[in-house]
Amino acid sequence: MVNIVVVSHSLLLAQGVEQLAGQMMQDGCRLAIAAGVDDAEHPIGTDAIKVMEAIESVDDPSGVLVLMDLGSALLSAETALDLLAPDVARRVRLCAAPLVEGTLAAVVAASAGGDLARVRAEALGALAAKMGQLAGRDDPDAPAAGPPPPAMPADSQRVSWTVLNPNGLHVRPAAKLAGALAPFQADLRLEKAGRGADPRSLNQLAALQIRQGDTISLLASGPQAAQALEAFSDLARQGFGEAIAPPSGQILTGTPVPPGSISAPVLQLRPVRHQPRPDPIGQGQIAAEIGRMRAAIAAVIGDLGRLAQQAVTLIGEEQGAIFSAHQLLLDDEDLLQAVERRIKQDLLGADAALARELMAIAREYGAMDDRYLRARELDVRDILNRLLGYLAAEPAAPPALAAPLANLGVLAIAGELFPSEMIAMDRQRVKGIGLERGDILSHSAILARALGIPMVVGLSGCLEATQTGQAATLDPAAGTLSLAQATA
Repeated sequence: MVNIVVVSHSLLLAQGVEQLAGQMMQDGCRLAIAAGVDDAEHPIGTDAIKVMEAIESVDDPSGVLVLMDLGSALLSAETALDLLAPDVARRVRLCAAPLVEGTLAAVVAASAGGDLARVRAEALGALAAKMGQLAGRDDPDAPAAGPPPPAMPADSQRVSWTVLNPNGLHVRPAAKLAGALAPFQADLRLEKAGRGADPRSLNQLAALQIRQGDTISLLASGPQAAQALEAFSDLARQGFGEAIAPPSGQILTGTPVPPGSISAPVLQLRPVRHQPRPDPIGQGQIAAEIGRMRAAIAAVIGDLGRLAQQAVTLIGEEQGAIFSAHQLLLDDEDLLQAVERRIKQDLLGADAALARELMAIAREYGAMDDRYLRARELDVRDILNRLLGYLAAEPAAPPALAAPLANLGVLAIAGELFPSEMIAMDRQRVKGIGLERGDILSHSAILARALGIPMVVGLSGCLEATQTGQAATLDPAAGTLSLAQATA
């Protein structure tokens, strides 16, 4: 990922820019400052050695962008390039962008995965929105903002939202939006009153001047268009990262994928969740438990390979890669050694040692700031459940579509569904899915969309409120499950 260095004559100024930028940075983008000189009486100035050290501290194969305030800051930065190792210096670009606006635009573009040229271009264009807004006012000769993004295909999907944020989409929520849409492979355009912008560009978002009460629409086309629209909708409901008290009623409108609501009888699913045995083992059982653990991992890696092939055959390579990634997580010598240590040192059985190690990994994912990565916690628990099932001689099986509804179209209702359970869903019989828990960025949700099965997550209490056989209507666009009166 491209990283940023701020060079300033004033340490206080650089620290202020760093604090602002910190609210925009996501997903690993790093920023270093090189500011002031070590002279208590005359601290204003720049030091080439500090600049060199700052660049080295954030050096990355993707490159480093250096922004400077004025005068000798450029000279110090150029001197620092001469002092750096040649292979490091080749990855550095000096940028003439304004320090504050340029840094904010650069960190958002870098966090969105832009390459060095894109990040530099965003920084250089950081004043365009301000200049466009003031054109014809204080400065009649100020140039307007840059050209809008190209038109979207006619079959693009669309979702709209009325902005509730009191200050509109100012820099912080705009940065949240750009970061949320960064992971998706899709062509995107955000529109307001006929004007469009690339929603992954902080500069173009600023140029739209989105205020409270404005209706904005996200248009998406491409392999992950549906995921991008759902991520946008979910972030909008959360006030684009700000605490917003929405008015009563549903404001979100759009085209559900697939469209329309689904009416069918409820089928409650309660998939098997295996638990590890709590009993400790004796010293004489260590070797056997290590063998059981390694055999379970080998067996599940084989299962995951078959799931990956099944997903490729049913849907495509992208979905098959979900289970290939699960294989990679398990086929890790560091993981094997960590579980072995738990067996040897803590005298845990294979199932308890695997549960301790994998649940620690799941908690790490669950605590991550990045929501997309946070949703991977479900994948780790899916893998663990398969391992525990193997060790208990109860191999994983898809949730059964039990009689009397096995031959009917149903709305499957569950607490949660693992990705391996989702790929096994009978899409001819399961017309829709409602879950008490889950995330629209989870691999389970991604697979449901790819299978063409509408799914709504976060239906708190839906298991308690429903009965198998009860008539119900699932509305993915509104995110609701409407229940008919349950039969006795």
